[in-house]
Amino acid sequence: MMTPSFFMTARIRRTACLLPILSGAVVLLASCSTFENIRLAKERRENERVAAAERAEAAAVHAAWRESKGWKYRTFRNQTQLAKATPENLSVEISLGEQRGLLLVNGAIAMDFPVASGKRSHPTPEGEYKILGKQKDYSSNLYGKIVDAEGTVVVSDADTRSHLPAEGQTFVGSRMPYWMRLTNNGVGMHVGYVPGHPASHGCIRLKRDVAIQLFELLQIGTPVTVARSAPSLTSADLPPSTSQASER
Repeated sequence: MMTPSFFMTARIRRTACLLPILSGAVVLLASCSTFENIRLAKERRENERVAAAERAEAAAVHAAWRESKGWKYRTFRNQTQLAKATPENLSVEISLGEQRGLLLVNGAIAMDFPVASGKRSHPTPEGEYKILGKQKDYSSNLYGKIVDAEGTVVVSDADTRSHLPAEGQTFVGSRMPYWMRLTNNGVGMHVGYVPGHPASHGCIRLKRDVAIQLFELLQIGTPVTVARSAPSLTSADLPPSTSQASER
């Protein structure tokens, strides 16, 4: 007759037999996990290497373009980089000092375009922003003009915070086509007059073709940096390159 101690002994033996198997399985799983982590780390390093090379190559093409005569009045477009643009890999930098804007694709310069930021009385605030909203046909509720019943302009540079229409008069907000909002207090990017120097009430004015292209590419949430100097230009590495770019 088999006693309880017999069953206990048999169970201990079975467990002892299984322990090496279980230990081996744990080691195998740990090894697989280690190999996968190594593979992923290697893949990340390779992606970072490729991205850095593309940024450097794009920077070199851009730097060569800036050596051309009259570049400050034109728009640079690197079609190779623009072809890689997705809503997730885009960002914008605005240089208040140069009155230029940059569109970056994965950190590589894809566009360089003229802008007009806020004049001294209404400076564009520096900072890190995101596009909060987009509207193709937009009119300001702060700046515009006041007209009388016949449509005659009474106040040409009206500010609703200080100019109130009298009886029979109407405030008409300034049109800001292809509006891309950056702040909740009225700062954004839009089509406007770009004279080559600060001229707005705080917004970032763009030439029409640039505004249309950015409006189509950028999405709500796209990061926008406004600074005295564009960060990507102050830190760019500029090796030789044979890439192709277009300008207009």
